[in-house]
Amino acid sequence: MNTSAAVLSLTLSLFAVISPAQAGDAETIAVVNKAAAALDQAFEHQDADAIKGLVTSDHIAVTPYYDHPRSAAAQIESLPDLKYEQTIIGEAKIALLGADAAMRTFEARLDGTFKGKIIPPHAFVTSIMVEEGGAWREKFYQVTALTP
Repeated sequence: MNTSAAVLSLTLSLFAVISPAQAGDAETIAVVNKAAAALDQAFEHQDADAIKGLVTSDHIAVTPYYDHPRSAAAQIESLPDLKYEQTIIGEAKIALLGADAAMRTFEARLDGTFKGKIIPPHAFVTSIMVEEGGAWREKFYQVTALTP
């Protein structure tokens, strides 16, 4: 009888701990997706001010169309050379890496050019998002070209 009570108590305790975390995780994932979507829109519309507010000060981007890893400042400086639209294939996946960090991954169709050269059209995108000062910002962005 004592074993059954202990198991029940442990089960209820675990349920109480897990349930709020799952609800919070869903909210966090929604906020991360919203911030990432706003950043995607900012790049598509070449909105430098919005980009600055949606990335960290030490942001790095690695893509097959940039000639080397780029800081946010370098990306913003090269905005006139970037003409693209991104379409997410399927759904973005979010893995929470802690209370203030998440990794977002998805496949995408990229239509556009950088410095007049065609951007690889099929890609796998990874971004690391972090919470800073109550807002989610992108810290790292990588595009890997996939074979069509």
